[in-house]
Amino acid sequence: MDKNNYNWLRINETDSIASNFLKSNEVKAVIIEGSRYCLGKIDNRYYALKDRCPHAGASLGTGWCDNSGNVVCPVHRIAFDLKTGKNTSGEGYYALSYPVEIEENTLYIGIEKKKWFQFWR
Repeated sequence: MDKNNYNWLRINETDSIASNFLKSNEVKAVIIEGSRYCLGKIDNRYYALKDRCPHAGASLGTGWCDNSGNVVCPVHRIAFDLKTGKNTSGEGYYALSYPVEIEENTLYIGIEKKKWFQFWR
């Protein structure tokens, strides 16, 4: 992953230290510059998905993390691998995933830079 291909947005707007922003196996919905993301923590590493279940549009960040490191949608119990966004409960959906970095105790989410000819998100 080339870090220069991403715009890095600050996640934690408070003075909380990044390592304590979430507990292990916890997910949370965060809003950054008007967009919603599902932030999760597994084995002391942070991961991010788009905070929208591709099945019915529910907030993944209001769901929970199972023992296998999947975020579970609170509406229909569809599970997604928090690391990759791949559906793990068999429905065939995919949630968009984003890289997360920690610098100087601050969390950042990487949004891929758009090509000049790309008009969709």
